[in-house]
Amino acid sequence: MDAQEKIEAKSVLTPKLFALLVLFGAFMGLTGVLTTPFVPSWLGWSTLLSPTSAPLIVLFILLLLTQFAGVAVSREKLVLLAIAAAMGVSFCYSWVPYGIIHNAAAARLYQYNWHPTNWAVVDYWVFGPVISDPAEMTPIQTGGPVPWGKWAPFLAWWITYTVLWLLFFTGWISLLQERWMIVERLPYPVAIPVTMQIALASAPKGKDPRIRFFLLGALIGALVILPVIAAYVNPAIPDIYGWSREPFIPWWLGCIDFSRTPLGPVIIPISVLPLNPSDYVVWYIVPSKISFTVWFLQLFLITVPSQIAYYMGYYSDLPTMANRFHAFMNGAPFRWNGWYVGAAFGLILIWFVLNWKYMKEVFTRTEQSMPAKLRNWMLIGSTLGLIGLLIAAGVNAIAAPLIVLSMWLIYIGAVRQMGLSYVAAVPGDWTQLPTLVKYLYIPDPGYITINGAQARPPEMVVTMWLANRPTAVIFGYGGIISSIPISYKAAFDNGVNLRDVTKLILAIGILSAIIGYPVALWFSYTIGTNNTRMGMFDAWWHWVFGCPWSKVEEQFITEPLAPYLLAGFALIALVSFLNFRFVWWPIDPVGTVVALGGGFATGYILPAFIGWLVKRLVYRIGGTKLDENVGMPFAIGFIIGYLMCQVIGGVIVTVQFFLPK
Repeated sequence: MDAQEKIEAKSVLTPKLFALLVLFGAFMGLTGVLTTPFVPSWLGWSTLLSPTSAPLIVLFILLLLTQFAGVAVSREKLVLLAIAAAMGVSFCYSWVPYGIIHNAAAARLYQYNWHPTNWAVVDYWVFGPVISDPAEMTPIQTGGPVPWGKWAPFLAWWITYTVLWLLFFTGWISLLQERWMIVERLPYPVAIPVTMQIALASAPKGKDPRIRFFLLGALIGALVILPVIAAYVNPAIPDIYGWSREPFIPWWLGCIDFSRTPLGPVIIPISVLPLNPSDYVVWYIVPSKISFTVWFLQLFLITVPSQIAYYMGYYSDLPTMANRFHAFMNGAPFRWNGWYVGAAFGLILIWFVLNWKYMKEVFTRTEQSMPAKLRNWMLIGSTLGLIGLLIAAGVNAIAAPLIVLSMWLIYIGAVRQMGLSYVAAVPGDWTQLPTLVKYLYIPDPGYITINGAQARPPEMVVTMWLANRPTAVIFGYGGIISSIPISYKAAFDNGVNLRDVTKLILAIGILSAIIGYPVALWFSYTIGTNNTRMGMFDAWWHWVFGCPWSKVEEQFITEPLAPYLLAGFALIALVSFLNFRFVWWPIDPVGTVVALGGGFATGYILPAFIGWLVKRLVYRIGGTKLDENVGMPFAIGFIIGYLMCQVIGGVIVTVQFFLPK
C-alpha cells in the first residue's frame, strides 16, 4: 500500500495537550540531566534515563497504574507521552551534553605546550572557554561559579549544532519511514518494548493474557540486577556477581575481558565474553534468521579463520594483550573493522540504488508525517547550516560536507537495521567514524610550530574531532537515531497522526537542547565533577581523536583499508542478492553486518546462539502462539524490570547525595 493511499489518522493533539506534553518533556529533560551525574559510568555509560529508556520507564509506570489503580489512558495519549519522554531526554543525558561539555573541559585542563592537539586549539571556542591557564578550568571538578561569559560562544554553537542535526535526521527519517513502515512493512523489533506496553496498558484489566508473563519477566529482570544496584546504593553490600572486579570490563556491565581468562592466550579472536543475563534475553527478541546469521558468521567466518591466521604467525602480540578488541578488529590479515564499515555502508547504499525511482519521486511527495515543501526546506537548510557551522568552527571546507555525508551513511543505515533487528551494529566507534574524512590527512601532515611548541595543524585537529564522537553522540549512542523511528512506528501501529508525532519531536527536541547544555554546565560547576559517581564523563577524547602523537594512517583503522572496505561491500552485496533470490537462503544481510562488527566481531557468538536456540525451542513446543503470548512478553518484561530497578537505584543515590552527611 502506498503512503498516499493510507488513510491519515485524525489528530488528537489539541493546543492544551501539546502544551502539557511539552511541559512533561521539559520535566523529563531536567530529570535526566540532574540525575545523570550520580550514575557510575559502568552502569550503562551513566545512562539512567536515555532517549530509548525513558519512554519504557514512563510506559511501565502507566501500565502499573492502569492495571492496578484503575487509571485509564487511551492508546493515543500513551503514544504521545512516550514520545514526549523520549524527546525530553534527547539531549539531557550522559553522552549529550555531559560527554561534550566534559571533554571540552578536559582539553582545557591539559592545555599545555607538550600536548600537540590541545595546544593547537587554545583559541578555538568550539572546544570550550578560551583560557590562558588550565587552573581556570579546575572549578568544574571541584565546584565553583560558572564563568558564563567565557562559555557563551561554546554553548551557542553546540546548541545550534545539535538542533540542526535534530532537523536533519527528523527530515530524513520522516522521509524514509513511511516507505519502510507502510510499503515494506518492516517489523521494527526495536519498537516492541514500546508498542507492547502500550497494548498492555490500554487493555481492560486481566483481558490480555500476555500481562502475567510480562510482569513475571519484569520481576525476574529486576531481581537479576538488584544485587548490583544494592551494592551501588550501599557500598557495604558485597558485589556477589563480582562484576566490579577483574576480569570484568568496567564499561560493559557483566562482560568479561576474555584475554584475562585462562583461555585468553589460547583462543585469540575472542576478546569479550558477556555473562550478564540481559545480554542474552535481548537476543530472544531478535528475529531467528538474524540471530542465526550472527552466531554462525562470528564463529565460522571470523573466529575460525582468525585462529588459523594466529597459528600462521599473525596476531602475535594478542595473547598477552588486555582489552585487545581494537587490536584484533584492526589487525592483519583480515582487518575486520574494514569489512564491517564496508558492509554497513553497502547495506544502505544498495537499498538506495534499488529504490532510486522512489527516491527520485519522494521529494515531491507529501507524506503523512510532514508536508513535502516543509521537509525539503528543512533538509536543505539543516544540511547547509551544518556545513556552515563546521566551517565556521575551523573544519576543512572539504571535510565539512564529508562529515555530514559520513554521519548520514552510518546512522541512516542504522535506522534501516533497526527496522529489521532488535540488535543493530553501527560503525560509530571512534576508530570507525572518521573513515572517510581521515583521507584528507593521509599521508600524515606532521607538526607545525605554534608559540614555540610543536603542535598539530589546528584545522586538522578541529576536523578530526568533529568527525568523531563530539558529533556522533548528538544523535547516536542510544539517542534520537533510535527514538525517532521508534516514535513513528509506535504512532503508526496505534493509529496516531504522524504529523502530531513530528510536531512533538521537533518542539520537545529543541527544548531539550536548550535545557540540556546550560543545566549540565551549571550542575557540573555547582557540585563539582569530582564529587559525583560519574565524574568527568568519558573525558579522554583529546588524547586520541586529533592524533596527538600517532600518524593518522595508524590511529584509527590501520591502513591499507580500501581492500577491506571493498570486501565488506562485496560480501553484503552477495548476501543481499542470495537472500532476495532464494527463499531457503539462511544468511541475512542485516545479520551479516551485526556479525562483522557487533560485540567486537566475536562477542555475540554465545548470546546470539542461546537466543536463537531458545526461540527455536519455543516455536517447536508451542509455535507462534507460545512465542507471542509467553516468550516475547517475558523477554520484554525482563528488559523493563532490569531498567526500572536501575532507575530506582539512581533516584535513591541522587537523594542520598543531597541528604545531610
